[in-house]
Amino acid sequence: MRHGAGPAREIQTGIGPIPVQRPKVRDRADVPVEAKIRFSSAILPKWARRSKSLDALLPALYLRGLSTGDVQEALAAFLGAEAPNLSPGVMSRLTADWQDDLDRWQRRDLSARRYVYVWADGVYLQARMEP
Repeated sequence: MRHGAGPAREIQTGIGPIPVQRPKVRDRADVPVEAKIRFSSAILPKWARRSKSLDALLPALYLRGLSTGDVQEALAAFLGAEAPNLSPGVMSRLTADWQDDLDRWQRRDLSARRYVYVWADGVYLQARMEP
C-alpha cells in the first residue's frame, strides 16, 4: 500500500476559493487488479472544481436571466476577482449540459404510471353596459 496526495488545487465555494489536496491510496500488492484496494473520496470527487452549493446556484442564476457571460462578473464579489472555473465558455458548456438534462426529462417514459389531470380553458371578458 502506498499513500500520498494528488496535486494541490482550489475548490470554488460560496465563501471563496479553498485550497485542497486530494489523498491518494495506491495498492501495490502483488494480487489481481480486481482484488486491489481502490480509494475514492466521497467528500472530494476526483475532478471537482466547485462545491455542490455553488453548482446548485449557477442554474438558478441562469434561470433568473443572468447571461453566461455575466456569471463570472456577478460572482466576483464572493469568489474573488477572477472567479476561476466560471468563464463564459464553462457556463456555455454547463448550459448545454442542463439542456441535455431537460431534454432527457421531457422524453422520459410515463407509461408505467397513470396520471390524472384536468384541463380548463376559458376567456374572461369584463363587459360593461354603456348608459
